Amino acid sequence: MSNFFFQKKVDRRSRSAMVDFLKSHYRYNTMSSWNRSSSYAHCIKIHRLGLTSEQSDKAYESLDTDFWDEIRWPIDEFTTSQGGCYTIGTNGRSGGYLVLYQSRRELTGHLSYCPSCGQRSFKKVPPTFEDANENVIAQEILRSQKSWLPDVYLSQPAIEALPLSIDEKLSLIVRIRSQLVNLNCTVTDACSVCSKPRRNFDVSPSQLSVYPGKSIDQHEDFYAEDWSMDALRDRVDLVCAFDAACDDIRSNFIALLDDFDVVEETIQRPVKVKKLIARAA
Repeated sequence: MSNFFFQKKVDRRSRSAMVDFLKSHYRYNTMSSWNRSSSYAHCIKIHRLGLTSEQSDKAYESLDTDFWDEIRWPIDEFTTSQGGCYTIGTNGRSGGYLVLYQSRRELTGHLSYCPSCGQRSFKKVPPTFEDANENVIAQEILRSQKSWLPDVYLSQPAIEALPLSIDEKLSLIVRIRSQLVNLNCTVTDACSVCSKPRRNFDVSPSQLSVYPGKSIDQHEDFYAEDWSMDALRDRVDLVCAFDAACDDIRSNFIALLDDFDVVEETIQRPVKVKKLIARAA
């Protein structure tokens, strides 16, 4: 089967051809009836995918499996290629439509993570000091949430026991407190879930926020005074990239139907699940 199912060739030299392509493209209302937001879309219901009778039968069987995890990678590639500004999502009662959505990458706010269990934290791992006396003082400062005056720390048993003079202790307290005062960190590096050591993120993690309620080009006429030829080409490139990704998803689904069989397994009586099992070579 051709991989050119949803895609169309568009003459990017012609304003009228590009406008006609964008205005005639299939669209889907992404929200409820009172909020008629719409965007570029494709119907991916089984009877609309151009499948053979055998493929259609197996497609309906596969709906109860985790097939989507196997075929969705073009969405990730598309989102990356668009710098996270656009992505593709499913919509409709049974997820029967692929829709172009606006999106944005946003920082999660997490500052550290546990390599063992994956738990994330909104606080950093506390710094470590080479000198044991400094580590003791740092722990006391963090336990007090950095809120005490330097003299107050001198009366803490752990600091009292340090083999240092009062002046040396005060000097360390002042210096270490100034290093910690603006640092958003926990008292220890222990994970709150498994108690194993955490690590600070080298790069702040982000997540993709999707905005299905924001329409894309709804009721747009693409007048020349609002859309230059370059802007129009950019929009055509975006929608064509969306179409190509939808074609890739369809191709992945067809390949899955041809290469895998759906089998039913009993995991715990009377619970049964359907799985996709690769056909023997």
